[in-house]
Amino acid sequence: MKKYDICVFGGCSLDMTFFQNEDGSYPTVPAVCVPGGKGSNQAVAASRAGSKVVMISRIGKDETGYAILDNLLKNGVDISGVDIVDGLSNDSSKIYVENNSKDNHITREIGAIDSFTTDMIEKNKDIILGSKMVVAQMKAPKEVSVALINFCHENNIPITVTPCRPDKLAISEAGNAELIDKISYITANKKECETIFGTSDITKCIKKYPNKLIVTLGDKGVTYYDGKKVQKFDPLVVENIVDTTGAGDTFNGNLTSLIVKDVPLKTAIEKAQFASAMKLSKMSAQAGMPKQDELEEFIREYNSRVFFYRNEFNMIYKRVEKVSEDIKMLHRTITRKPDKTFVTESDIFIENYLISEIKKHYTTDNFVTEENNPTNEITDRTWVIDPIDGTHHYMKNSIFWGIQLAFVDKGETQFSIIYLPKLGEMYYALKDYGTYLNHIKISFDDEVTIDQCCVEFCGSIHKLFEEKSAILKKITLEDIKVANIMHINACCTGFTNLISGRTDAMILSTKKPWDILPGMFLVKEYGLDLVKLNNLELYSKCSKLTEYLTK
Repeated sequence: MKKYDICVFGGCSLDMTFFQNEDGSYPTVPAVCVPGGKGSNQAVAASRAGSKVVMISRIGKDETGYAILDNLLKNGVDISGVDIVDGLSNDSSKIYVENNSKDNHITREIGAIDSFTTDMIEKNKDIILGSKMVVAQMKAPKEVSVALINFCHENNIPITVTPCRPDKLAISEAGNAELIDKISYITANKKECETIFGTSDITKCIKKYPNKLIVTLGDKGVTYYDGKKVQKFDPLVVENIVDTTGAGDTFNGNLTSLIVKDVPLKTAIEKAQFASAMKLSKMSAQAGMPKQDELEEFIREYNSRVFFYRNEFNMIYKRVEKVSEDIKMLHRTITRKPDKTFVTESDIFIENYLISEIKKHYTTDNFVTEENNPTNEITDRTWVIDPIDGTHHYMKNSIFWGIQLAFVDKGETQFSIIYLPKLGEMYYALKDYGTYLNHIKISFDDEVTIDQCCVEFCGSIHKLFEEKSAILKKITLEDIKVANIMHINACCTGFTNLISGRTDAMILSTKKPWDILPGMFLVKEYGLDLVKLNNLELYSKCSKLTEYLTK
């Protein structure tokens, strides 16, 4: 088992930031003087993103060096691999921030980073081997960077390189093409990419290195090639930019932190881009680097920033998160309702809590809820709530239950939320703005073939049993056989399985609004249409399956 998530092999420095005067000049005394440096910045960013981080570095034994060490420790970075060397000069950077653009240019005084040697790799090999990923910058002497990349390659340790000295990795230099092949991920800005590959054709570069080369394009966003198509991420709209210093390090620290958590690369890039944007509002490299919960809130508020019902959405979102924690303290007291279905203490607690919180803000709103208000009609400004969908699964302490709700106004669902606490998955959809999973927008764009289809029957297996049996027979015939069939009987799971890619088609039998409205809206904004199958309803990512079942 790995001891660390990320090992940052890099330098530390003292950052002195100067903000441009109105007349275009710069002051002689820095406005901010704090520990920084690419290695240190990336380590702090990854640590705040929730990773267990260790650093390998060298610093001078003086007041600056001890301030650097103290800063790393305060940010949760393990300093087991940091050597404190008597008489060694520490690196420093003077960062000049332009008044209008907030871009910066940096002058550096190099000290400790130039003293890095290949012996540091052997000395700290247990740290490297005990890490899920290594991060380096090509800033140390080249022979050290080469030895580190080779060591990681030989020992199957993924390594991410952020080439702030791109000339050291230039493909025109003998041996560098082979070196690049040994690197797991390269994150470069446009200028660095052009220097490394000797061309301004960024698309050509990323296509040569699928899922490896990630290029940040400033106000043009981010791009990479996933092996099938070029993925482009538009730049985020950020107001009140104060200082761009450290935005790239924030991106890289968050990117690597997400990758080692097995987050898909596309999602990791999107979230890292948000982290980088969040940093821009604070002065100095590390001050704005977000913690994990801060980033999640920032992304959610960004996604809903121009949504008409953003206040309602953000209010209830926080309450759904909170109440899922509150019920952990409750006993799972179980009773039966008149219709013989189960209800628990948690069902009642969640429903009462959400209604009471909504009434604090919106006193005249209407409610249609499973436990207390099942007969109410849906009118304008109606909250449709299922406090625990999949109560029997909740009773069994399984993963197949969730909290779900939809908000209806002006005759239409305006947003919905499904939260699966056991899976840590939060789904929401905002009308005309799409569907999101853990704040990252997802949409339907890939057809599947019938033989690849996983079909889920959703709703009680007994309801419309004969119609379901007829469909089951049709999709298990040898010449039209689907890949898999499943039934869980929790709508929150059925709908989220479909949009997350765990299934490819869903056949729905239930009609109760609290069961279906939240999920139906998620799927609608996701991009799948509802197809009627007599009394059943079908959502499918396979047009051939839809055609077969409707003919």
